[in-house]
Parts: sequence; C-alpha cells; structure tokens
Amino acid sequence: MKKILVVHHSASGGARAMVSAFLDGGRSAESVIVVARSAGVASANELQSADALVIATPENFGYMAGSVKEFFDRTFYACLADTTPLGGGSASMVAGRPYSVLVCAGSDGSGAMQSVDRIITGWRMRKVHPGVIARRIGGEAGSSRGGLRDHDLEACRELGQMFAEGLAMGAL
Repeated sequence: MKKILVVHHSASGGARAMVSAFLDGGRSAESVIVVARSAGVASANELQSADALVIATPENFGYMAGSVKEFFDRTFYACLADTTPLGGGSASMVAGRPYSVLVCAGSDGSGAMQSVDRIITGWRMRKVHPGVIARRIGGEAGSSRGGLRDHDLEACRELGQMFAEGLAMGAL
C-alpha cells in the first residue's frame, strides 16, 4: 500500500481547510493511504516511510509557518544517509519521491512556497505539481482573516486525487 504524508500547520483554520480538501481527494484511490500529521509531531521515520509528501502551511510574514520550519530542522539531517565509510558524504533517503505544497496566504504566498521548495531541494525530492496558493478573501491584506475561495479548495481536492491516483498507477 502506498502512503502520502501531509505535514501541516494551521493556526486560523485556512491551511487546515486546504488539508481537509486534499484528504477528500486523496482518499479516492483504494490502494493509497493519506496520513495527515501536525508539523509539531511529524517525524523523520514517518517521512522516510512515505511514498510522497505534501507540506501545508500558512504564509507567515512572507515565509512558511515556524512549526513547519521546525519540522524541517528536526527531520532534515535524519533523512540523509551517510554514504562514505569515513562519514564524508550523504545522500537523501527520500530522493526522487514526489512532493507538492499547499499555502494559505494573506498576501501573494510566493515567499512561503519558495521557502519550502528551497529546503526540500536538499532532499532531492521531485515537485510533481506547482502546488496551490489560496489567497484569503474578505480580510485585510496580509491578514489571517477571511475565507478561502471554493475554487482554491477544489484545486486542493483535485491535487489530492491526482497524487493518490498517480501513486496507485506508479506514475509519480
């Protein structure tokens, strides 16, 4: 059975709504399980045992959420394997696995997306979808207030379905 790990943080509920929509779509394939874990408790072992990764974060000051950054701080080196007898080189244990990113943004969200992509580049994972940036509506610019558009949540649902079906077929 294939597994998608969704690591997330949500203080105001926007990123949580995006994860919920992703999970709805991801549960469409019978041979794939989708596991959502809070960034504060997700572990390197869970990441290493997953076939795909999705990071969901709010945009905080143009960056990913602090707890998502802390997840990377805790797991980054644990997901690297020493490849030389004297400990001089390393390779990623998750290299080549597919990933994507969900960002709940108060402004443009690109900084949060780029910050996640920059770190995951070190693991040499493959970004198989550009991700979804959902910009809040009805709140002040840069605010965590306001709702999400239905089409953004539908994009998260479709991404979940694509990931699940792609893994099930061996296409990702």
